[in-house]
Amino acid sequence: MRTGSSQLPGQPLEPTEAEQPLRSVPAPLLLQTLTRRLTVDRPPIAWSLALLFLFKGLVCFATVAFPISATEPTRLVATDGSVAIVAACGVWLFASRIPLLGFELLAAGGCVATSALITRASTHGGMMLAAFAYPWIAIYAAHFFPRRAVTVQGLLISVGFGAGLLLSGLAHVAIYWVVVTVTIWSICILLGNLSDSLRRQVATDPLTGLLNRSGFIAAATRERALANRTRSPLSVAVIDLDNFKQVNDRAGHAAGDKLLAALGRQWRERIRPNDTLARHGGDEFVLLLPDTRPAGADAALKRLCSGHDPVSWSIGISEWIVGETLDAPLARADKQLYEAKLLTSEVRAHGPVARASGPELRAASTVRMRSLAD
Repeated sequence: MRTGSSQLPGQPLEPTEAEQPLRSVPAPLLLQTLTRRLTVDRPPIAWSLALLFLFKGLVCFATVAFPISATEPTRLVATDGSVAIVAACGVWLFASRIPLLGFELLAAGGCVATSALITRASTHGGMMLAAFAYPWIAIYAAHFFPRRAVTVQGLLISVGFGAGLLLSGLAHVAIYWVVVTVTIWSICILLGNLSDSLRRQVATDPLTGLLNRSGFIAAATRERALANRTRSPLSVAVIDLDNFKQVNDRAGHAAGDKLLAALGRQWRERIRPNDTLARHGGDEFVLLLPDTRPAGADAALKRLCSGHDPVSWSIGISEWIVGETLDAPLARADKQLYEAKLLTSEVRAHGPVARASGPELRAASTVRMRSLAD
C-alpha cells in the first residue's frame, strides 16, 4: 500500500522536486544564469562587443520603425543596423580567434559608422540619437583596451563627430560637439585610469610586484597566440627556492617575504624585455621564454644568478607545444623540477656520484649558490 502521500483525487499535482527549483528561481537570477550559459567559453572583451553591436542594431531598427522626422535617412540607418547585427554575429562566432588589434579596429569601425550617420542627420534630435553610441564605445575601449588604444578611440570620436557635424549642415552644433567631446574624454581618462589600476591589482602579486597566477595566464595566452602566428618556439620554466621553509623558521616570515620581494625585483631586471616572470604561489615562480627552446633557455636562466644571491633554487624547463593548454608544459616542467630537487638532495647527502654526469646535472637545471645560513 502506498504511504507518505497526502494527494487527494481531483487535486492538481504539486510540482516535483525537479520542477520546483525552476519555478522558484527569481527572474534576475534566471537572467544571470542564462547570460552565463550564453557567454561561456567567450572572453568578456568579445561578448561585450557583440552585445554592443546587437544593441546598436536594435536601436537602428527602432529608429526606422519610429522615425523622429520624415526627413531622417531611414535607409542608411537600416543599413547601419544590419551591418551592426552582422558584426555582432561575427564577433560572437569568432570570439576566440580575434586578436586585441581586431577588437580595436572593430570599435573604430563603430565610431566611423556613427559619424557617417551624423553626416546625414536632418535634425538635432536625429544627430544626438546617433551620437549616443559614442559614450558606449568609449566605455568599452576604456575598460578593455590599453591606454594608447583608448587615446586613439577618443581622438577618432572627437574628430569624427566634428566632421560629421560640419557635413550635416545643421545650425548651432558647436555646443553639441563640446558636450559630447568633454563627456568622451572624461570617460577615457577617468574610467581608463580606474580600469588600468584594477587590472594591475588583479594581475599583480602585491609582495613581489610580479604577475600573479591569473596575470601570468593572461600574458601566456597572448604570447601563445603570437607564437602561433609567427611559428616561433615558446618555453616555460618553473623556479622553486631551495629550503625556503628553513628561512621562515629561522628568521621569521617577514624575512622570507623580504627575500621573495628582493629576488622578484632582481630577477625582473635580469630577464629579457620580452620574457614574462610571475610568482606562481608561495616560493615558486614561473618564467615564460618566447622564441626560445629548452636547449637554449640555459643562457636566459643563468642571467637570474648574480653569484651573490642569498638562496639557491631549482629549475624545470619544458617547451610549450602548439595545440597544448598551459597546464601541459607546466606539468612537465614541474616533473623536471622535482627530479632536480631529488638530485640536489642526493648530491648534498652523499656528494657527487658517478651516475650524475654533467649532462644529467644540466638537464636537471639545478642552480647552486651561497645559502642564507652562511
